[in-house]
Amino acid sequence: MNPEYLFGPRIFLRRLLGLSLFSLLVLLAPMVYRDPYHLELLFLCHYYVILACSWDLLTGFTGNVNFGHAFFIGGAGFAGALLNLRLGWGFWLTIPIGGLVAALCGLLVGSFTLRLRGPYFAAVTFCFATLLYKWIMIHYEIFGGEEGLSGLDWLMDTALGNYYFSGILMLAVVCFLFFLSKSSFGLILRSIGENETASEGSGINTTYYKIVAFMISAFFAGMAGAMYGHAQMHVGPEMAHDSLSALVLIMAVVGGMGSIIGPIIGAYLLTLANESLRFMGEFRLLIYSSAVVIIILFAPKGLWDIVTGGLRRILGQERGT
Repeated sequence: MNPEYLFGPRIFLRRLLGLSLFSLLVLLAPMVYRDPYHLELLFLCHYYVILACSWDLLTGFTGNVNFGHAFFIGGAGFAGALLNLRLGWGFWLTIPIGGLVAALCGLLVGSFTLRLRGPYFAAVTFCFATLLYKWIMIHYEIFGGEEGLSGLDWLMDTALGNYYFSGILMLAVVCFLFFLSKSSFGLILRSIGENETASEGSGINTTYYKIVAFMISAFFAGMAGAMYGHAQMHVGPEMAHDSLSALVLIMAVVGGMGSIIGPIIGAYLLTLANESLRFMGEFRLLIYSSAVVIIILFAPKGLWDIVTGGLRRILGQERGT
């Protein structure tokens, strides 16, 4: 592969322009959608974008399927809630500390599990999330059981404030993960995903790189979980439920794994689609699920692959004329 394609100034400026346009859309969206309902809906989009992109860094690049992303989301959410309710710490502390707690858990879990391959790693990560969910339900005196913990300090005083806080955090996470994925670190993760044995044979400490990726992935998922708790003024056991892990996985797969950009598309599309189908009542889940299955069947590499393929054909035709 031509190094100029990966690191050249031309491709860098093109990527920077694309991210700048996306950032501009996010920052200007409240000029069009001003009511609290739409702002809260877009806040959810930001939340799921962070979760899907952070999940994609590990699974989309190394191929180690993480079925326990909710372990980090829920764990950091409850850690931040307890720090806020018991010690009175504000969200400026609980959100980054929640991320650090999740990253530490990622280090501990990754050290034991990332040497496993195939379905074994997926099964173990699923078990960790399930154990946390059960732990929350059993120790209701600490975590509130089914009702969770309420009364957290609000993230911002208004829905607009929540929107901009989550939007700026989301943009920072996306930019960091995107350029990280295009760096030499990202190339090593891709090589691990393509052929881990060959990567090890070339002298790469694959376990080290996977653990670092796992920690970064967990850190941002944890920050998102702690942020969500403050925005809702409540954390509940659903934040550690396996259904949340499955939803994040589906968003990344629909958008396109191994791209960082693809999960953004998947998160926005599925969040907005789910909300727009509310008027269908009991048929909403059927239509939503059917649409996801159709997308996966006809676009197995995700919607981003279709977009990039179309752009390549258009640019190829223009160069040929």
